[in-house]
Amino acid sequence: MQQFFTKLIQLSQLLPKWYICFMYIPKDFELKDQELVLKFLEQHAFGTLTVNGSDGFPEAVHIPFTGEFEEAKKFLEFHVAKPNTIVQAISAMKTGKIIVTGAHGYISSSVYTHVNVPTYNYEAVHVSGGIEELNPQELKNHLTKLVDTFEYSREDKVRMSQWPTEMIDAYMQEIVGYRIEIQHLEAAFKLSQNRNETDFNRILDDLNTRNTNDQQLAEAMKQAKCPIK
Repeated sequence: MQQFFTKLIQLSQLLPKWYICFMYIPKDFELKDQELVLKFLEQHAFGTLTVNGSDGFPEAVHIPFTGEFEEAKKFLEFHVAKPNTIVQAISAMKTGKIIVTGAHGYISSSVYTHVNVPTYNYEAVHVSGGIEELNPQELKNHLTKLVDTFEYSREDKVRMSQWPTEMIDAYMQEIVGYRIEIQHLEAAFKLSQNRNETDFNRILDDLNTRNTNDQQLAEAMKQAKCPIK
């Protein structure tokens, strides 16, 4: 038995690091439609990048990102401050995982038509793959797209082209831009798809009487429908 586990560890070391850490997703809650998952990433452009550190603990940083999904290779782009220790981890590992979450909230079993325990609903996507550094022009393109994306719905929009070149160049010296190729995409949308229609609708009614976050969860559940297909 000891030899078996030793061999297993040796084999795992030959795999890309991100292949070792899959997300557990019950069948009822797995979203396999890649187009829907990519749309979710466009709508939730903020996540947590994790990279294995040299001390065995994961490095983590919270980042807004932009996406490129039209090419054969799909990827996300982001940037971090140069002093952040995750820069060294990225340089050493060349792989990482971005975790993106959406609507989430507590589901009370008091609304069920039968006795059961409470639960928690959520939307979560994991993007894993190789990471490469952006060159200065690619970084500038990323920053331009990032600003344009978040300014899109504002009436008085700002543009990078409005700012002094010297100021932009100075800021760019303080950050490092990266591209993570989407080599492995996992999506867990736990939205009560496993409930019967009556209980599903009672959960919606309950969420809509609560706060804005719960109402957003109710809207996400409506889109997921019951049961999952």
